Amino acid sequence: MSIAKMSLVNLTGSMEQLDQVLLKLSRQEHFHQEQAPFVAGNENGFVRVGGENPYAALLSQATDVGLAMGYSLERQPNVSGTEKIAGQQEMKQFLDRLQQALSRLREQERGLSAAVEQHQNVLVQLGHIEGLDVDVDELLRLQYLKMRMGRLSADSLAKLSYYSDKPFVFVSFDFDGQYHWGAYFTVEAAAPEIDDIFSSLFFEPMHVSSEIHGMPGEARKYFLDKLEEEKHNLEVVQKKLKMLLEDNREQFFHVYGQLSFLQDTYEMRRYVYALNGLFYIVGFVPADDMDAFTKEIEEIPTAKVLERPADSDKRLTVPTKLKNNWFAKPFEMFVEMFGIPTYNDIDPTPFVAFTYSFLFGMMFGDVGQGLVISLVGFLLWKYKKMALGRVMERIGIFSAAFGFVYGSVFGFEHLLDGFYRMLGFAEKPVEVMANSTTTVILLAAVGMGAVLIAVCILMNICIGLKQRDLGRAVFSQNGVAGLVFYLYVLAAAVGMLVLDINLLHPVCILLFAVVPLLAIFLKEIIEKKLSGAKDIKPEAGIGGYIIENFFELFEVVLSFITNTMSFLRVGGFVLSHAGMMAVVFTLSEMFSAGASPVIVVIGNIFVMCMEGLIVGIQVLRLEFYEIFSRFYEGGGKPFVPVSQRAAQ
Repeated sequence: MSIAKMSLVNLTGSMEQLDQVLLKLSRQEHFHQEQAPFVAGNENGFVRVGGENPYAALLSQATDVGLAMGYSLERQPNVSGTEKIAGQQEMKQFLDRLQQALSRLREQERGLSAAVEQHQNVLVQLGHIEGLDVDVDELLRLQYLKMRMGRLSADSLAKLSYYSDKPFVFVSFDFDGQYHWGAYFTVEAAAPEIDDIFSSLFFEPMHVSSEIHGMPGEARKYFLDKLEEEKHNLEVVQKKLKMLLEDNREQFFHVYGQLSFLQDTYEMRRYVYALNGLFYIVGFVPADDMDAFTKEIEEIPTAKVLERPADSDKRLTVPTKLKNNWFAKPFEMFVEMFGIPTYNDIDPTPFVAFTYSFLFGMMFGDVGQGLVISLVGFLLWKYKKMALGRVMERIGIFSAAFGFVYGSVFGFEHLLDGFYRMLGFAEKPVEVMANSTTTVILLAAVGMGAVLIAVCILMNICIGLKQRDLGRAVFSQNGVAGLVFYLYVLAAAVGMLVLDINLLHPVCILLFAVVPLLAIFLKEIIEKKLSGAKDIKPEAGIGGYIIENFFELFEVVLSFITNTMSFLRVGGFVLSHAGMMAVVFTLSEMFSAGASPVIVVIGNIFVMCMEGLIVGIQVLRLEFYEIFSRFYEGGGKPFVPVSQRAAQ
């Protein structure tokens, strides 16, 4: 359980070298920047360096240009602390020139695309009226007749015979197998009535483009030539766009990368103060990385690094950087969900990694299913980079290990019998579904829970002693007093129920139950007395203190019982898993020999998905409520390198 040791560092140097130092820091994975604690506003002559960021508008413009050009705007690590930075004016001119050229070509592309689409629509119209051997302009200039062009379904065309006494004529120019494309003609006086008739027959009017003139056949040839010309012009513009994108890609990303780093480093200026021509920067660096950090920063002329103990300045909260091995590291996500430990606390990640994997494996023990979970986790991490996948890799192995104890492989409870006999066993170690085993499994789960709770209380005692907090280490419910009471109650219960030994003697009750509970009850008063306070009276008064702490003490005793019994769920899920697989095999026997394997496969998938998810959630609940609540508080500040802040 390791938390990386930190060093508090003060960086100083000439203001002329500030940009180079900030550029190096912006790429640092081992520097956590803090607000300088020795200044407040402009007191003591210190002046805050930060101000309005002059690069924000340029970076916004570069982002807009990059998105418009279709570039993938990922951070470009092409600026170092010694590379020459292009001037703002130079970058502004480049972006303006690129933006104008892009805007002009995009406008041409949009115009030509609209023209192509419009002329394609005109050609569709001409395709339907090409059979009309009449000048379109003459039709549109009719004075005494009204004409409507459009399409009418074949069914509706047959119904026109119902209106043969009406003054209209429908002429079909084209038939596409479903619709007749044509026009109806009528006198002006009857137009409203005829329009209503055709509307009832679902006639769909067609707007004739104002660009169509002359004979339909001739107009079609004209628009075909026009369309080919516009398509050619569109291809030319698109080639120019492609050349613009390719020719300016390298320079654009160079400018974008510079602006990104300048933006980031300027944001860091909010934490920088100046005095007498020198800059001052404060932060934390892991002790193991101090030598490399100092060497890199002091490569810059005038830059100096002063190292001090991490807790030497009480005005600063030391950030916490978790440091775990390959097995425990994926479980940091669970710890961070509850809260980062403080710098002087302990890292519970290794403990969580083992207990979570152990409890999951015990509750979901199956060789085949466990290996599948590990494989799925491996694939999720490799191809999707899902942090949960790395957790699944580990808990799947524990599941497979307990599967060997239970003798279960994809629910087949006796598939490994030959393996056990080869090892010298008469049968598998644990027969989960046996009547005699059920009680043992449940009692073992409760016993394991009691051991875990005791271990958690011991961890809390160690943390209290490390932090020199006697109230937490000795007199709290999770201190020595609570541990003595809890172990005594457990010993008395085991003695009476298993060993037939009575430990409930008055002397034992007084020493191991009454005295610890009294210490927990008087914790606040004892702490004040040990601290040397003159007034040890409770703030709520004697009466209020007694009432409040009586109910709190009752809750303490109740929590010991409920937390211990909560581990019954571990044994319950051991039995539940075996029971669900028994149901799967019972269902498979109800089907034919060909369908039975399919039912077994589907049943295994269902159990792995549903019960695996439920068990995972239940184990996490045990971690948070029954385990963490005994020793872990969280509340720490995470170590965030400036390089990660810049990337956010």
